Amino acid sequence: MSLQFILGNSGSGKSHYLYQQIVNESMEHPEKNYLVLVPEQFTMQTQRDLCAAHPRGGIMNIDALSFMRLAYRVFEEVGREEQPVLDDEGKNLVIRRIAGKLEDDLKVLKGNLKKQGYISEVKSVISEFVQYGVDFDKLDDFMEGLSQESYLYYKLQDIRKVYEGFEEYLRDRYITKEEMLDVLARAVCDSELLKGSVIALDGFTGFTPVQIRLISELLKVSEKVIVTVEIDRREDPFIYRHPYQLFALSKQMVTSLVKTAQDAGAEVEESVCLYEKVPYRFRENPEMAFLESELFRYSRRQYKKKKEESETCSGAISLHETKNPREEARYVAESIRKLVREKDYRYRDIAVIAADLNLYADALEKACELFEIPVFMDHKKSILLNSFVEYLRSLLAMAEQNFTYESVFRHLRTGLCGFTDKEIDRLENYCLALDIKGYKKWQQAWVRRTPSTGEKELEELNHLRVIFVEKTMGLIQVLKQKKKTVRDVTQAVYEYLVQEKLQQKITQLEKKFQDRGELALAKEYAQVYRIVMELFDKFVSLLGEEEIALKDYCELLDAGLEEAKVGVIPPSLDQVMIGDVERTRIKNIKALFFVGANDTLLPGNTGVGGLLSECDREQFQKKEISLSPGA
Repeated sequence: MSLQFILGNSGSGKSHYLYQQIVNESMEHPEKNYLVLVPEQFTMQTQRDLCAAHPRGGIMNIDALSFMRLAYRVFEEVGREEQPVLDDEGKNLVIRRIAGKLEDDLKVLKGNLKKQGYISEVKSVISEFVQYGVDFDKLDDFMEGLSQESYLYYKLQDIRKVYEGFEEYLRDRYITKEEMLDVLARAVCDSELLKGSVIALDGFTGFTPVQIRLISELLKVSEKVIVTVEIDRREDPFIYRHPYQLFALSKQMVTSLVKTAQDAGAEVEESVCLYEKVPYRFRENPEMAFLESELFRYSRRQYKKKKEESETCSGAISLHETKNPREEARYVAESIRKLVREKDYRYRDIAVIAADLNLYADALEKACELFEIPVFMDHKKSILLNSFVEYLRSLLAMAEQNFTYESVFRHLRTGLCGFTDKEIDRLENYCLALDIKGYKKWQQAWVRRTPSTGEKELEELNHLRVIFVEKTMGLIQVLKQKKKTVRDVTQAVYEYLVQEKLQQKITQLEKKFQDRGELALAKEYAQVYRIVMELFDKFVSLLGEEEIALKDYCELLDAGLEEAKVGVIPPSLDQVMIGDVERTRIKNIKALFFVGANDTLLPGNTGVGGLLSECDREQFQKKEISLSPGA
């Protein structure tokens, strides 16, 4: 029952030291469990590092887990029969439905609910409240101190109504991911896996109150908890004054964990300090070492290159200015090609980080394609632009809008309807020329001619019209019924997809992309049908028997699809990694290109957007209600 910190600068070898220590101890004590907890997106890399650090190349009594995976492992062991877990897509669906029912009572949220992404923002605030233990009592107390005419008061009133409806709906049915850690904390004392184990926490910048409660329980049953902390040797990690000091997140984490350990009756061991003058990572790169040491310190020191350094690391840090993202991407691609050809770099030794990947993704992909550079775009891709998802959304939009010209040809142009491009062009030209719109006009035989339409052409157009109307007829009849439930609509759409053999068509597209070497697209199409089917299952299990209008169903579908993301594992080892500042974790690289480094994109819009502004968060802070860190 003890807590120990491993302190050190960026690049000082904290993770390396921790993994070596755990590997050595695990060989000495094969009967003991060693658990390494890391952020979700870093579990695979940590497993690889631990295997590489082990002399035998394998790990038997060491596990690399995230908090969520630990929860599943413990539940599996202790046999808890808990309610099913509601994921982010499910939350979006429930919140969309509840907000729709409460729409007339909402003042601030009412006009925004139909905006794309707005439901996700409401979900994020509710998730944050759950993680940080902001319950209805706390929220009510906080709102009592606000002026009843303030915008924040009305906003919180709306959020509270949706929050209450959400909790009411979930009661005794589901638990959320955020609540899982509380359930895990209650199960810790029953777990043999955790008793007497050594638990290491690596790669975290801080913990939420829910995670702190869990760590408190882990301290009571484990032999030792080890935490790596990034901090400078000139700072005292045990004194936290305010959120704007350097290494404030690290200090807040250390002080909160020390208090937790004291409350749990655990000993705080002497910290391991890896404060070398030059961090291990930059031992052969004095320019980078100087930057790490002086950045944000305002010491006014300047770097003076020594004569012997001129050859070894010439231009280790350089700045380049271009007119636009396209030119910037081209410069990066040219430089990568040069490094590979002249300096014997491998593609995997190079990474590109963008301040805003949405702005740079296309430009970087095109530039790298031009120079034949293999790349992996490290971002979870929204499936809204996938052709199958567009097929599904446009199919429902077509029924809802009663076959308007735009909705019909939006659907036909997805490429999955079984018509050739030439046939669609002919249909479109005819409909435009004679202003054909509405389901009745598509059901009636077309007899009018345009100057370019002969009798044979009109006959062929009618043949295409009949094929299209006959195959959609059964679905349209169900969708046009006045009384229908979520289950009815979902079942009718599913049967239509089966009738049209959409799964086979998507498999063919996947194979086509594989043959063309577009592996990332192939993997996206390998997942998309399953994602949509799982979403349909959630529709039926969460909202099955509720009556719904087609317009509301379309909005519900969009709310679910907005949250669905396709994650792709790098299809090849030797590729340039392209990612963004927040998500991407890169390891063992020799060259890094940072694009989009200007005062608009850096530090970026971390404090902008979201339902709670920075000012709102400051008001919570004044009342000593902690929320996630601001910008």
